[in-house]
Amino acid sequence: MSRCKFAADLGAAIPTWDNLSSRETARITGYSKSAINTHRAGKCICTDDVTSKAAATNQGESEQHNADGSSSYVRISDKAWGYEDYREFIRSVGQDPDKVTFTWGWTSNPAGGFWNKLNNVRPIGATANGEPSWPIIQQAAPVTVSLKATPVKPPRDMKLALKGADTQIGYRLLPDGTMDPFHDAAAMECFVQAALQYQPDKIQILGDFLDLASQGRFAQEAAFANTTQAALDTGHEFLAKLRAAAPDAEIIIIEGNHDKRMQNFIEANAIAAFGLKRAGLPKSWPVMSLPYLLRLDELNIQYVDAYPAATNWDNDTTRNIHGTKANSKGSTTSQYVHEHPHLNTWAGHTHRTEITYHSVIGARGEAIESYSANPGCLCRTDGAVPSVHGAISADGRAARIVENWQQGFGMAYYNDTQSWPFVYRIRDGVALMGGMELTAA
Repeated sequence: MSRCKFAADLGAAIPTWDNLSSRETARITGYSKSAINTHRAGKCICTDDVTSKAAATNQGESEQHNADGSSSYVRISDKAWGYEDYREFIRSVGQDPDKVTFTWGWTSNPAGGFWNKLNNVRPIGATANGEPSWPIIQQAAPVTVSLKATPVKPPRDMKLALKGADTQIGYRLLPDGTMDPFHDAAAMECFVQAALQYQPDKIQILGDFLDLASQGRFAQEAAFANTTQAALDTGHEFLAKLRAAAPDAEIIIIEGNHDKRMQNFIEANAIAAFGLKRAGLPKSWPVMSLPYLLRLDELNIQYVDAYPAATNWDNDTTRNIHGTKANSKGSTTSQYVHEHPHLNTWAGHTHRTEITYHSVIGARGEAIESYSANPGCLCRTDGAVPSVHGAISADGRAARIVENWQQGFGMAYYNDTQSWPFVYRIRDGVALMGGMELTAA
């Protein structure tokens, strides 16, 4: 207070100013109510220095250099500044506006004009390697995949849908700097080879394509930090391989509860950013959505959102969902066929390969048969994926356990009225189909 020109002014004009209201003091001294309240709360930056005293007043301009290396400025103008005005000011103080980050805004001045406030001005390259100190989440790095030969579609009498689920793409960042994946690269490559050899009409990923552990609501591990971008890059690369392997297939990702984590995280922590789209593209995906971040439009891949309602149909009787059921001590697929005996259901979520058939009597005494199938998972089953059974050692590594999960993928031959399901197990990157081994390339 003793070095504050603002306090001295108030004291000279009103010796007992602390006994007056902010409004009364403002009326007598000419200082704004907000400036007085800020001063009384000890949050002003008034000093005896001429260049920085006036942020608390209504007449001058200020400049402040902060301990974290950023700078803040306040400038008075007759009209409120726009974005380009702030960029021009940054140039005037000797910095390149394309090489700094900043926040900006303005408040009206009771005495006339506006206070234009520029805060948190700091270089983008805050670390030695030129990257931000905390990497931002952005679109996956684009990948182009070329095959040596054009895939040939084998002859068949029915359409074919290839089903995969629960890749759970994600990582732990270990103390030595290595990335320990949740997904199984060999199992995923086996899935790509199935697409290459069989050239399905449809390829459906039944949810939990990404794990998104750091956006989850459960207990966080330090090792989850700074892993989301790597997961996005890996996810896009896998999808680019899948598209190259089956260039004519309809590829669909059905949203699962883990994929939904990105939207839930934005709604819980940055609601103002929810649904934001690129300027001039009102029909595009929001910039913080998985379809945008994974570059799905560039790969001609559909994304069915709104889990748990997200559904894709093979025909009028066969649906594909991620699923909400997880019976740890019995068949989950049996629950679907008993609840919906008139429908066939493909679902993921449980990471277990199974098919359950169910028959009921129809209106004319005929047998109506349906099935429910789970293709298994394409993630690791050794404890790497965060789960209720998982455990972390003192060095941050996942303890090795045996999850009651099975790797695999499914196929359904179908037409307008029928669907025939098949599930193939993957073990150590190998699937057995028709007596022949299908392996990673």
